[in-house]
Amino acid sequence: MSAELVLFIVVAAVAIFAAALMLISRNAVHSALFLVINLLCVAFFYLMLNAPFLAMVQITVYAGAIMVLFMFVIMLLGAEKLGGGSTHYGWIPTASVILTTIFLIVAFVVVTQSGIGSLKPAPQTPEVRFVHAVDGMPAVDVYLNDQKMAEHLVFEEGTPLNKVRTGDYNLLVFAACPEGESECPDPLTSGAAPLMAAPFKVEPESTVTYVLAGTPTALRLISSPTDLSTLDSEGSWRLTVVNAMPDTGSLQFLQLHRSDPANPTVIVPALAYGEVSEVVVLPDGTYDFEFAQAGTRVAVIDALRIPRKTHQYLILGPEQVVMANGSIEVRPKAFAVAPVLKTIESFGGPQNVGKELLTTYLLGFEMVALLLLATMVGAIILAREEVVHRVRKRLVVSPVVKRMNQSITANAAAIQGEPTNTPAE
Repeated sequence: MSAELVLFIVVAAVAIFAAALMLISRNAVHSALFLVINLLCVAFFYLMLNAPFLAMVQITVYAGAIMVLFMFVIMLLGAEKLGGGSTHYGWIPTASVILTTIFLIVAFVVVTQSGIGSLKPAPQTPEVRFVHAVDGMPAVDVYLNDQKMAEHLVFEEGTPLNKVRTGDYNLLVFAACPEGESECPDPLTSGAAPLMAAPFKVEPESTVTYVLAGTPTALRLISSPTDLSTLDSEGSWRLTVVNAMPDTGSLQFLQLHRSDPANPTVIVPALAYGEVSEVVVLPDGTYDFEFAQAGTRVAVIDALRIPRKTHQYLILGPEQVVMANGSIEVRPKAFAVAPVLKTIESFGGPQNVGKELLTTYLLGFEMVALLLLATMVGAIILAREEVVHRVRKRLVVSPVVKRMNQSITANAAAIQGEPTNTPAE
């Protein structure tokens, strides 16, 4: 039995006994204090579920503000103790304690014998993403079998994450429909020759970014695992570096410091063509990066600022530059892929809670709030003295009510055998 399960059982027992003592206590102040203990146990459960924001709200709102209001009313009215007198149900406290103990024992046996600790979360659906890193190649459409994963993907851009099923696929890369043409034949049915065709395997519960690298005539696919899990630090982001520049040796990836440009920080010591660096976590800020080879600068990225709580890819790829004489020269170019992938918010953090409340549950909360508002307004209107007096007066002078009263009186007199004098209307 794990320590987490033992802690859960202990806190649950305290919560149950506090709730029972709250109900059977004859002192209102003591009852309120037992309720505070119960609310604190609930807040502790939120902490065990990695939901610190809800735990703090539980303590602040319920165990704090509301219980202060309860105590204020109790002390103001002097109702901290129940009135004297004997009760005919003195066996209820004893029975409650016995039933609570039995329930606790049953719950303990069920939890410990059910193997609840061995349960696994639902498997995550695999996700894939494609990035275009070949300058000089037209925009492309990417297919997995007959499912289109990317449409008109251009150089330096990436697709959002697409959910796919686990299994084996055929990867097909076609030239996209040229801009300005509204209708183009379907490349799958028209028999168009793909720019690239390769077997493709999707692993279970994987999130992978695939970089289209190489040259327009010899494409290559570079895969890189993408980590979108919650970051430990709020003000940080993840970085992955990919060398997609053909015919390059081992490169260094450096962080430049404007205050000390002569002493850069080595982030990736060696990165050959087709290789992917390990994920690096960096604090929030503005960065200058450089790809270097044997002390010579190959490419640089200046004043790069990445949003925090994201996973960014920096790719070194080929760029075709038109020279003054009309010739084309291929040079290395470093670029950051757009769009940036956001990491998962912490389960109990305020951002995730706010997102859930404002998306999944917003309509429900609005409907309940509207019903409560209408009920409150109706109660206020109906409880006004002039409204009540007007309704009573209408009921008294209403001919319908008068006839109903006469009928009831006549029926009662007929049953008793007494003559009735029906007043004329």
